[in-house]
Amino acid sequence: MNDLCKLGINCLENVKDTEEACSAKLCEKRRLTDLTLCWSNTDSRNNDLDENVLDYLQPPKCLRNLSIEKYRGARSAKWMNNVNSIFNLEKIELRYCLEWETLPPFGQLPFLKSLTLSGMPKVKWLESKFNGNDKYRAFPLLEELYIYGLEALEDWFEAGVAAEDGCLFPCLTDMRLYNCPKLKELPSLPSEFKRLTVYNNMEWTTLNFCCNSNPIPLQTLEVSKCPNITSLPLADEIARLAALRYLKIKECPNLISLGEMQTSNNCHLMLSDLSISDPLVLLMEPLRNIASLKKLTINIANNDELVSFPNEAEQWFLNVRSSLSKLHFQHLKSLESLPSSLESLSSLQNLYIKGVPMLRELPDLPPNLQHISITDVPMLRELPDLPPNLQYISICSAPMLRELPDLPASLDRLIIHGKCHPELKKRYREDGGSDWHKIAHIPHIYICPAFDYNSE
Repeated sequence: MNDLCKLGINCLENVKDTEEACSAKLCEKRRLTDLTLCWSNTDSRNNDLDENVLDYLQPPKCLRNLSIEKYRGARSAKWMNNVNSIFNLEKIELRYCLEWETLPPFGQLPFLKSLTLSGMPKVKWLESKFNGNDKYRAFPLLEELYIYGLEALEDWFEAGVAAEDGCLFPCLTDMRLYNCPKLKELPSLPSEFKRLTVYNNMEWTTLNFCCNSNPIPLQTLEVSKCPNITSLPLADEIARLAALRYLKIKECPNLISLGEMQTSNNCHLMLSDLSISDPLVLLMEPLRNIASLKKLTINIANNDELVSFPNEAEQWFLNVRSSLSKLHFQHLKSLESLPSSLESLSSLQNLYIKGVPMLRELPDLPPNLQHISITDVPMLRELPDLPPNLQYISICSAPMLRELPDLPASLDRLIIHGKCHPELKKRYREDGGSDWHKIAHIPHIYICPAFDYNSE
């Protein structure tokens, strides 16, 4: 057993005393690199015993990956507060440790690359010990920081404590903040930083980047389910956001501003991918005049008020007609029509429509479209003429659609599946279908007969 490389110990609540924990002799397993320690959810737990048990489950110094789940102690294990004991850790995951208040000095670990903290509602800050001291840069190699459900987290470090060079995470590339409502400000972001995800931070009213003149090296920014956010400082920080390429803003119903553009500022966001749940966001600066966008996703799963796109949005689509190549419309419960300016999108090659139950018809399609996918459109009765270079068409669950328009010679793949009108299947079946000759030239045909729709 001393040659184990990976070890997981479950149901630690059944350990009776420290003597039993000590008998595991984890520190003698000199090849152990991965350790998972897990308690079960029980209400009749002795939290003091949890602390003592963890004290005696000290792993060897060669450990690389450590995961602790559902520990009920309020303090860290004694060996975790000794940097020399955990010196070689590269990945740490602490999950659902509900009583844990003060974290170990992880900031001093020289090889730590990934840190996940989840379901630890009593942690208030990543305090002074956590952020190292004058001899260390805080988290010198940390690349991934994932924080979920730290409702009491107020700041990155205790007041009066700062990291060397003013940078907490000099190598950080990816940070996710889920349900951290009291966190006031993002840290100064290092030059290698790529991705920030903010989700379900209920009390946030804006997104506060660290106040300095340094560039914000974000490539990906996702802000979702933050109902009290009223503004995002994209326009204010546009000169510092030159690297931003992907932006997602979803389920932020009170968002009214993306900041204020300075009249003397000639900078533009160079987004290539945008995902939103409110089309009105397109009309806010700095998105109103964006001209670099290649992909747009509109997903309004929890909004059933949009019936049609306003005229200003129609004009917005014209602004991106020479750049937009992919367009997704998803889960628009009340939408009855797509933008009529769709046909003017000369660069559009891929169109995806899914979950638009009130849509009865499509506008004319853009001339260079190559790929179209239509799913869950129960009211759609007909398709417009298809563009001459179309290569792929997929139709799923369009039960009112009885026939297809003429299919171009360029078409390589035809897919019809899900609930379909029986007339559609009858027309295009290979053995005697009246319109089989219209699709026989297509190299790849898939018509699933599994589901019929009984239409009157």
